[in-house]
Amino acid sequence: MAATRGNTLLLLLILLSASTLLQSHTAWATIPLMMACAKTPHPEVCITVLSAIPEIRNGGASVATPRSLAEHAVRAAASIGGAAGTYARAELDIVKDTDLWQCLDECAQDIEEAVSHLDDTEGDVDVDAKFRDVRLFMDVAERDTWSCDESCRDAPESPVKAAMLDKNEAFERFLRVTGALIEQAIGSSAGGAGDAPAASAPEPYESASP
Repeated sequence: MAATRGNTLLLLLILLSASTLLQSHTAWATIPLMMACAKTPHPEVCITVLSAIPEIRNGGASVATPRSLAEHAVRAAASIGGAAGTYARAELDIVKDTDLWQCLDECAQDIEEAVSHLDDTEGDVDVDAKFRDVRLFMDVAERDTWSCDESCRDAPESPVKAAMLDKNEAFERFLRVTGALIEQAIGSSAGGAGDAPAASAPEPYESASP
């Protein structure tokens, strides 16, 4: 009986130690991500989206480099924007109100234009060229900013309009996060401490938007 109790106690100690080590690993893995996200306009959005990506969540500090985080962010932004554009296009086939139709159509066009600069599904992509393209697009977009709010100003209030504006705002927020992470990656490389490319291409981020 004593031996059984001893074995049970030993097993509990092993499980407790394993749990502690796992929590410690997870905590250390999130430190580089949190530090990078703290330098973006929307730290909470940055952490929420990127920490949901398995490669970042489980990869530790060796994966959460400025360059790798920027690569993942570009892909995540493309997925978030793609989901918003898909929503708008789907609703275009349903809505009857002219102003709401115009709202959805103009929002979809602007979002799809942004996504075209983010998407890298067509074969191999030069990551540095992609960073430059995204940064250039964002610089231009800041001067000629699209505005779903403006496009939808005359549209009647409805669940569809509200959802479209919410999805667009989420996309714009993460675009700003992506731009900040790209600046960190470019600055790191320019400073002579460039990070090596990620060992494997990040998997596309699946938006959690409804």
